[in-house]
Amino acid sequence: MGDEALGVYSASWYSATIDSEDNRRFVQAVQSEYNAVPGFYTVGTYTAGLFLEDALKAVKGKFEDKAAFVRALHAVKLREGPIGPIRLDEYGKPILNIYVRRVERKGGRLVNAIVATIPEVSQFWRYDPKQFLARPAYSRDVPQARNLEP
Repeated sequence: MGDEALGVYSASWYSATIDSEDNRRFVQAVQSEYNAVPGFYTVGTYTAGLFLEDALKAVKGKFEDKAAFVRALHAVKLREGPIGPIRLDEYGKPILNIYVRRVERKGGRLVNAIVATIPEVSQFWRYDPKQFLARPAYSRDVPQARNLEP
C-alpha cells in the first residue's frame, strides 16, 4: 500500500516497531538474513520455538513423556522475546499484549507505529471465562441471522 494507508489504525499482537531490546535484535537479525521486515508469521514461529525450548529444558529433553511435556508447555511463561510477555491460559490459549498501531511514515517507509499497549489480553478479554463459555457457540443461528435468504 501507499500513502492511502497513512493514519489507518489496527490491533495485533506484533509490530516490528515494538520498543524492546529483544525485538530490535530480532528485527535486525531477520533484516540482515532475509532483507525483509518480520511480520507476525515470522515472529509467531520464533515465539513457538521459544516455548518449545523452555518446555524441553523443563523436562530435560525427555519429550517422550507426552503428558509431562504438555504440562511443561502450559507452564511456560515467557517474560522476554520479540512480542513481549506471553503465557497460556488454562485452555491452552495465549495471554499476551495487544498493540494498537497506526500506520506512519518513518525512515522513508510505512510502519505500524504503536500508539497503545493493552497488556495481558486473553481470548476472553474482559469477560468472565465461565460465563462466556456458558453461552451458545457463535454460528449462523446464534445470534439469529435475520437478513439471510432461505
